Amino acid sequence: MNTNESERVVKAWEIEEIRRAVKGKWLMRGTGEETPVWAGSGVMGGGTGRRFNGRVCTDSRKAKEGEMFIAIAGPKHDAHEYVKDVIERGVAVVLVHKSPGPEVLMRAQTKDVAVLIVDDTVKALNRLAAAYRKSGPSGGSGGRMRAKVIAVGGSNGKTTTKRIIHAILAERFGATGGHASPKSFNNNIGMPLTLLEVEASHDYVVLEIGTNAPGEIAALGDVCRPDVAVITSVGLEHLEKLGDLEGVAREEASIAPFVAEAGTLVLPADAPELLNAVKATRAQRILVGHMEGTSKEADLLLTDVKESIEGTTFSINGRGTFKLPLLGEHNAMNALMAIGVAKRLGVTDEQIVAGLLKVTAAEGRLEPLTVGGWSIINDCYNANPSSMEAALKTFARLTGGKGNGARRVVILGDMLELGPSSDAMHRSIGAMVAAWEFELFLAIGPAMRFAADVAEAAGVAVRRYADTASARAGLMKEIKAGDRILLKGSRGMALETLLTPLKEATTAGGIGVTAQKELMCL
Repeated sequence: MNTNESERVVKAWEIEEIRRAVKGKWLMRGTGEETPVWAGSGVMGGGTGRRFNGRVCTDSRKAKEGEMFIAIAGPKHDAHEYVKDVIERGVAVVLVHKSPGPEVLMRAQTKDVAVLIVDDTVKALNRLAAAYRKSGPSGGSGGRMRAKVIAVGGSNGKTTTKRIIHAILAERFGATGGHASPKSFNNNIGMPLTLLEVEASHDYVVLEIGTNAPGEIAALGDVCRPDVAVITSVGLEHLEKLGDLEGVAREEASIAPFVAEAGTLVLPADAPELLNAVKATRAQRILVGHMEGTSKEADLLLTDVKESIEGTTFSINGRGTFKLPLLGEHNAMNALMAIGVAKRLGVTDEQIVAGLLKVTAAEGRLEPLTVGGWSIINDCYNANPSSMEAALKTFARLTGGKGNGARRVVILGDMLELGPSSDAMHRSIGAMVAAWEFELFLAIGPAMRFAADVAEAAGVAVRRYADTASARAGLMKEIKAGDRILLKGSRGMALETLLTPLKEATTAGGIGVTAQKELMCL
């Protein structure tokens, strides 16, 4: 089984088109016709075979009759082990890069299931998505895809910006007028699966594109060929492979050559490394900046920002008032990026205002919660130095200064994949904790101890934990009733599990967990 996702919709394709797109060879073609056809204009195997219903599946547990199953070998599960299972479920075709063996192939023949073998199923998935992008929503030579493709990249804020774009565009094109990846499907599996879900009726699709190493953004760009590309920010991320800030900028900028000739690039105005790296593009640029930034030449300038637990309000170039029900000034910048996209696609100010009000926070991203008597900001989906600074800054602003009400407790886990810069980056986080004078700092992981050293030297009360499990075991000894808490760390630290002892203590007292709307001391 593969956990990267389940079902994705494609349109009617002839079986030979798919074989050519994925560069595959037949291991089993069905039982009859020399040139079988799927989905709408014919069937496999002398008129008795299965029709391909247009859905692509990568999770054997969810495979259904008539679908195409792509067997992906993941880090934990190899879906090739479940090919026989999906054949029994009645899928129309199986795509593999390991031969299932004669017994399984005989069963495929009995069940009229076609089997294609390729060099690599992940590469084949991307080839299929690229062909779909070029061929149009009806397959074959029906022209390019009707939907405008919007790709969102950047070091921070990809998922949030995607969600904001989707909410705004839905006001213009309707609730079913477009599609966006449901989660952070930003790699070479999730992104092509999302692209393959675009339907003929869709006016747009919003994709995420992410990276861990040089060349990954360009590979995704070559598949999705966006009409509009957004690079939200350039920060210190994945430095083990990207090296430094310039390396990050080069990688993020590598989407530019793949943007359509009449397309648009939405870029942060205060990212000189990125602007220097974005050269090979014919697209129009929209620069987004902040009044407090170094560049005042932005096309869209964030002004008049006000924060509260209800969200963030702001103006654009000193005009209008826009309200976003998300925490943090940095999310106002994400909204401004989304507005740049919306303006390009003809969305009115009234539609933008209405769309912004419908945005909801993604789980684990500055998500306000009330657990019993504790006010919590759950921001533990991921972390790098830029997002860590944004979370600490937002938490400090919302909770007020030292001595202003209940204790402010920051629970921070390691920022991973920072390479040789890791120790210095964690020390800088310790300096931020000290500067905002938080009352208690729980430092989790071997790298965060460097932050703990700096904060403790400045007078902050610090508790150190080797890992998340030990922090979970000792948490309730440190937390007091009424504490205001920030959770922040890299995905691999799984800090969301620290909510468990808080919930257990709360449940024991008969108190539930709710969305936080009375947070802090505002």
